[in-house]
Amino acid sequence: MKKIAVGIISLGLSAALVFTGLKSASGVWADETEGNTVTVSTDTIEKNTGDPLTDGTEQLGKDAGGLIQSLLASDSLDDHSKTIKDETVYVIADANGNTQKVIVSDWLKNNLKNGTINDVSELNSIVNVKGDETYTQNGSACTWNANGADISYQGTTDKALPVNVKVRYYLDGNEMTPEEIKGKSGHVIIRFEYENTTKRTVKVDGKDEEMQVPFAALSGVILDDDRFSEIKASNARLFNDGSRTVVVGVAFPGLQESLKIDKEKFEIPESLEIEADVTDFSLGMTVTAVTDEIFAKLGSFDISSLDNFSDSMGQLNDAMKQLTDGSGALSDGLAQLLEKSGELEAGVGKLADGSSELKKGIKAADEGAGKISAGAGSISEGAGQLDSGIDQLKTGLETLSSNNDALMAGALQVFNTMLKAAEDQLKEAGAEVPALTVENYSAVLDGIKEKLTQAAALYKASDPATSAVYTKKAEAVAGLKASLDSYNKFYTGLGTYTAGVAASANGAAQIKAGSEALVNGSNELKTGADALKDGTGKLYDGAEALNGGLEQLKSNIPALKNGVSELYNGSVLLKDGITEFNEKGIQKLTEAVEGELEGLVSRVRALGGLAADYNNFAGIADDMGGQVKFIYRTEEIK
Repeated sequence: MKKIAVGIISLGLSAALVFTGLKSASGVWADETEGNTVTVSTDTIEKNTGDPLTDGTEQLGKDAGGLIQSLLASDSLDDHSKTIKDETVYVIADANGNTQKVIVSDWLKNNLKNGTINDVSELNSIVNVKGDETYTQNGSACTWNANGADISYQGTTDKALPVNVKVRYYLDGNEMTPEEIKGKSGHVIIRFEYENTTKRTVKVDGKDEEMQVPFAALSGVILDDDRFSEIKASNARLFNDGSRTVVVGVAFPGLQESLKIDKEKFEIPESLEIEADVTDFSLGMTVTAVTDEIFAKLGSFDISSLDNFSDSMGQLNDAMKQLTDGSGALSDGLAQLLEKSGELEAGVGKLADGSSELKKGIKAADEGAGKISAGAGSISEGAGQLDSGIDQLKTGLETLSSNNDALMAGALQVFNTMLKAAEDQLKEAGAEVPALTVENYSAVLDGIKEKLTQAAALYKASDPATSAVYTKKAEAVAGLKASLDSYNKFYTGLGTYTAGVAASANGAAQIKAGSEALVNGSNELKTGADALKDGTGKLYDGAEALNGGLEQLKSNIPALKNGVSELYNGSVLLKDGITEFNEKGIQKLTEAVEGELEGLVSRVRALGGLAADYNNFAGIADDMGGQVKFIYRTEEIK
């Protein structure tokens, strides 16, 4: 049920953070293909030619660093009314993650084609890496003679990092240094630990609170299948190309504390742990990407609808309580009815047996009539309880049905968000596409894939490299369509579910009408039983007629009792099912969000603001837009 709770709570957040945050921010296409390998388009990575962690674009995609950098490639922001500073901080570290050198690469996107760009930088040894434009510097103020062009430069710094990344190694339960574990064999654990060192004071519901700037940390490791086997990893994905396994994991250091979410209810990963059996341990470099960009995008998503979620949860909880109580009353009422039907059977049997000896059994007949009267009273009472229970069941189902439109609207909103993200991604990749909708996305993506496939075939003989690029793009489009198709199945299933809830509510209304008729009939039965008791004094005169009627009644009692027994058994199953659903489902969900959701929404908003404000590391001019990401590389162990 924790998955259900998390799914509902993150209906608006997960699409923002996971799908749009990673894929839209990436500017590339990444997807699983056959064999669980990953294909990454490098169309938008050309600007990283001078990145210190690689040997150029050819190296990207060949190691974990290329994979993670591709996933987090800049989206260049969308504001073309100002100069944008796109900053990448490269951290060169030893095998334990201890920082040895920090290199910062800045890309000044001269969207206005200005002759000069006024910049602010705290870097040392600044070098223009893409052109011959010069600059003048006064303290941290730099003026570039841009002549309308973009500027790409690098420098170094010893400034403290916002997130510290440490790597620990354990062999058969014992922690070891990189030198100690090299060449060893056994059961190994590689643990990435992330320390968020950024704290800010923000307003949360009108109060000053200390929170950390939210960062997502993605770490990548390549493990040689000849050395590593039985590989497992927490909060990570594993990709294999037949000879190597790439492990890419994600963590959110400090987010649990900032959101104040109880770990007993839901734990946010703050570390990455990889386990494997190893022979002759060695390890290539590891790469970790740290970014707050996915959180900064929270400001563009409407999460205001979650403000009323607590009230809705209260209503759902009350409705389930009514439904549970109603099913219990239904079961109890039928139990009494079953019990009294047995007494009724005994009483009628006694009347039938005694009617042949009416003169001798007049007293016994009178006592039997009394039991009939008592049994009829119990039947009447049970019928009343049955009617009350069915009424509560009807109310509960109508409450569930009333939420159908909101549920479908929320699911459609997520679908449209995914379609918009896919549309933006395709446009950023150069594809001309119409606005994607639920109805047209499949045909549009099939059309794009077909064009890419045709292009691959066209170039296959004359230009194999270009043909391969088109082939990878076609595969990526196919993967994107598969993701949307998967959600479309969920969306269609949700529609079937809501229709079923509505149909159940209508059925409950019909059952309610029948139960009211049952109440009326039981009241009439009670009145008749009382009359029978009053008429036992006249039993002697009508003994012969009564005997025939009682024999017929006696013959029909077993069928009545069997019917009531089956109805009772069904009511017990209904009660047990509703109780289990309430205890293991609704109550767990209520406990997961009770008293916390309103504060959680406020904290998420505050975190989005912190992430949006943290747009540089080494300085930025007031009139610039900015974004920053950090790439950590540890040295290999060989």
